[in-house]
Amino acid sequence: MSKVASILLAGGESKRYGGNKLLSPHHNGLPLIQYALQQLHGLNLAGTYVVTGRWHSDVVDMITASAAQDSNSTKVCYNPLWREGIASSIRCGLQATDNEYTHVLVHLADLASVTTATLQALLNEIPSNPNHIIYSQWHKRGLDEQVKVKATVPAIFPKAAFESLLALSGDKGAKKVIEDWKDKGQAIGVNHPESAFDIDAPSDWNAYRSNEA
Repeated sequence: MSKVASILLAGGESKRYGGNKLLSPHHNGLPLIQYALQQLHGLNLAGTYVVTGRWHSDVVDMITASAAQDSNSTKVCYNPLWREGIASSIRCGLQATDNEYTHVLVHLADLASVTTATLQALLNEIPSNPNHIIYSQWHKRGLDEQVKVKATVPAIFPKAAFESLLALSGDKGAKKVIEDWKDKGQAIGVNHPESAFDIDAPSDWNAYRSNEA
């Protein structure tokens, strides 16, 4: 039987945002990171691990005060190496799980369109593909007008992939691991266009609201 934990990556500097974007208000009034946590809690997973970094104190204060927090299943992991980049946050979150789960769902705290329902579509693939990476995919039209399929997180990784995640370094996320497993025929893509939209700068909120209108 599968036992799944989520790892919410919230350790970045938000340099392009010019401040802590994780506390910026989502359209429903919640801070962005609280919105992301709310969607994860709706999945009723075995555990949720929030990896913090530059904005650790702010994030901890928000989670502590949040009605959405489930103190029995949410743990905060401070990543002292956050300046290295996203790979260090993935390693930090995975190490915090203490190897007690069969799968981890890696999610980003700045994805404003991802919902419990869209994440559940990934989880639904585990029974049929328990030993595969299950990743989000979306389509992007390039300057050459060619449509390319993007493979990205949110993604679910089985225990057999944990070693590869722990070997990541620098400012590179889990995409390399996903691509390596795709090449071996051990990765399943789920259409998840909501995963394409992240918040990097304040102007992204205007684009998000226009898209949602």
